[in-house]
Amino acid sequence: MNVSLEKKDALNGTISVNISGADYMPEMDKKIKDYRKKANIPGFRPGQAPLGMIERMYGNSLILEEINAAASKGLYDYIKENNINMLGEPVINNETLIEKIDKGADYTFKFDIGVAPVFELSISKDDTFTRLVVQADEKMIDDEITRMRKRFGKLEDVAKAESDNDMIYCTVTELNEDLSIFEGGVHAEKVPFLISTIKNEEIKNALKGIAIAEESTVNIFNLFDNNEAEISHALGVQKAGIADLNPNFKLQVSEIKRNTEAEINQELFDSVYGKDKITSIEDFRSNVKTELESFYVGQADHLLEHEMSDTIVAKHNIQLPDAFLKRWLLDRYADKFNTENIDEGYNPEANYLRNHLLEEKILALHNIKVEDEDIREAAVNYTKQMFGGYSANGLSEELINQLIEPSLQKEDYRSRMINAAIKIKVNAAIRSSVTVNDKEISAEDFMKIVQEHNHAHHAH
Repeated sequence: MNVSLEKKDALNGTISVNISGADYMPEMDKKIKDYRKKANIPGFRPGQAPLGMIERMYGNSLILEEINAAASKGLYDYIKENNINMLGEPVINNETLIEKIDKGADYTFKFDIGVAPVFELSISKDDTFTRLVVQADEKMIDDEITRMRKRFGKLEDVAKAESDNDMIYCTVTELNEDLSIFEGGVHAEKVPFLISTIKNEEIKNALKGIAIAEESTVNIFNLFDNNEAEISHALGVQKAGIADLNPNFKLQVSEIKRNTEAEINQELFDSVYGKDKITSIEDFRSNVKTELESFYVGQADHLLEHEMSDTIVAKHNIQLPDAFLKRWLLDRYADKFNTENIDEGYNPEANYLRNHLLEEKILALHNIKVEDEDIREAAVNYTKQMFGGYSANGLSEELINQLIEPSLQKEDYRSRMINAAIKIKVNAAIRSSVTVNDKEISAEDFMKIVQEHNHAHHAH
């Protein structure tokens, strides 16, 4: 077997694998004999059919199987022995064409490859970035405590609807045009309406102040702001039949529930942070302030990491074998890419590759290793984020371990956590190499920046 590389440029090449009969015939002859032992052919005792007959029946397919196996082995052995840092996988060259299969003949396979670019890492203290800092003021603390009071409030029965946050449960009945009951029409019980979600001001005002057992007539389409999905769900009617509904419905109030805010006392402290973890309003407010600022720190770090990564990748202007990679994507992921969407679909793939190549450089330069404890830490952080918000006090170490241990045994999850751990270490290495200046900003302006970033990020 003879294998050689023809470099077209720094990023593209073609590997030629020349196979002689000696490279595949011994294995092919062995398989023919194995087939003979197992073959059950009419007119011959099992295992006694002539080799020539077996070869005529299976020879061509076995030759093709063996030359493909030999070509693949020759290709990947060459890549490994010569430490070729490829992007994607080899793609069969259009010049490779097997017109006829002959026993013992020579064959040549050509594979196009994309080669990872060679570049020097250029990151220094001259690279300057800004980290946004939000200080939690008294109003932010008060607003967060109000949210906590609502979250841990109690749902109470009341006789009359008076608040936008009251939930009214009604029996609804379809009416005729003259407001008499429509026989055979829609009738549903305990249909809930949260007053604050009603957009029609006339209907909202009519229901605010209504009492249990009272009735009201409303236009069902106005009540639900013509949202067919909500009408279908509330009334138990198929979407196809909504257009045929009479607009007027009678509502008869059966229940009214009100979510009353929890009092600021030990019961609330325990509900939020656990039994006797917090015992004073001063400590309660201090903890809320710490958690708020911790939330903003996490968001600010996320913004900073994206800015550093994007800026540094752009600075290095990493070139890729674009034409080859598009061809490889079309060949490898035909269910996802086609000639119409490949140019648009290629951009995020190329951005991922450039980030990956930069990560590899940083890992090698800083001799970064990812240990099991790093993977576990990444899994812990991921689990806390899954529960959202900035308070993970309900998540004990024992509970987190119960959640992540089974997941870490799964290859896909573990692989994602390894990547997350790598990302954490790479970001730390970048941050230690550049200059980061803090800048205070209001929470309102900060969240606008976060929203703009998320919109731009998800748009890609």
